[in-house]
Amino acid sequence: MPLAISFFTFQQIAFLTDCYKKVDTNDLQEGSKNIDFIDYCLFVSFFPQLIAGPIVHHKEMMPQFKANETIKIELIAKGVFIFCIGIFKKIFIADSFAKWANAGFGYVENGGILNIVESWVTSLSYTFQLYFDFSGYCDMAIGLGLMFGIILPMNFNSPYKSLSITEFWRRWHITLGRFLKDYLYIPLGGNKFGKLLTLRNLFIVAFLSGIWHGAGWGFVIWGTLHGLAMVIHRIYSYYSSSFKFINFRVYKVFCWFITFNFLNITWIFFRSQNLDGALNLLKGMFGIVWIELPQKLRFPFILEHIGGRNDTIIYLILAFIITLIFKNSIEMLNSFKPNLKNAIFAGFLLYLALITLSITPYVEFIYFNF
Repeated sequence: MPLAISFFTFQQIAFLTDCYKKVDTNDLQEGSKNIDFIDYCLFVSFFPQLIAGPIVHHKEMMPQFKANETIKIELIAKGVFIFCIGIFKKIFIADSFAKWANAGFGYVENGGILNIVESWVTSLSYTFQLYFDFSGYCDMAIGLGLMFGIILPMNFNSPYKSLSITEFWRRWHITLGRFLKDYLYIPLGGNKFGKLLTLRNLFIVAFLSGIWHGAGWGFVIWGTLHGLAMVIHRIYSYYSSSFKFINFRVYKVFCWFITFNFLNITWIFFRSQNLDGALNLLKGMFGIVWIELPQKLRFPFILEHIGGRNDTIIYLILAFIITLIFKNSIEMLNSFKPNLKNAIFAGFLLYLALITLSITPYVEFIYFNF
């Protein structure tokens, strides 16, 4: 498949649909026929976000291309700042988790069964690899865009802080969710024709988002599970507003725990190259097949099959802290000031990323596959 075919196809679908419906005519320069073909080609092929998003809309890009005539030092500084954060996420964090995730999934896909610790470390490693890999790319894309004076939309908003599957999809891959809402959910009727059809529409959108990522059975199962979760949560939300305990902190922690673990489990089907591998990993995670831990209860022995070390657990703990407590990159960008402190911070992140890249093999961006 051509690299990034789904991303630039979606952008052109949105453009053609809006032209056909003749909506946003002011943004379309009083009709699509007046848009310069070279400007259109730039819109489709603007390289910072071409390969893996964010999926941009013509009405947020065309005016910027027309108005972008001067270099703005402040935007360049912001671009370098968030680009350094993005490349640090990808190379230093995501690629570190990739070693353990790839080793674990490779083992179970070939018929092996991991012990319970290895299984959970494998699934969590991929959960964090995917987040830091994809959000890192989007940060780099936003940074490159800012260097050209172009503001690209936010694509992530701390999705692992979500307390429900609905909130997760409002925070994860935001531009894909926006596209599916505008060009699939609303045309299907949205929530205008009763609760039953609303539930149907939610399931269809989530299911097709799985198919968008790939035609394998793992993606079908992943989309189906998310569709069912969206339906169940919407049914629950119809009645939960009257519950008094929904404002209790314990309830919110429980909601986060359920949501995060649902995401962690469903990512297994998203990642595994075959269903047997996904099932083997789940068996190890939940003790369906009993595998004894080694006699030496030290992590290099416990995590032997995935090449884990003592710092593997430290990485997982730090990943939880970064995703749940710290500001995300967009929040940091919004409060950015071009001073020595931020310059040193960005330079340090870039230095760590480049040092890591020089001593470890390159791992391609995950969403290059889609």
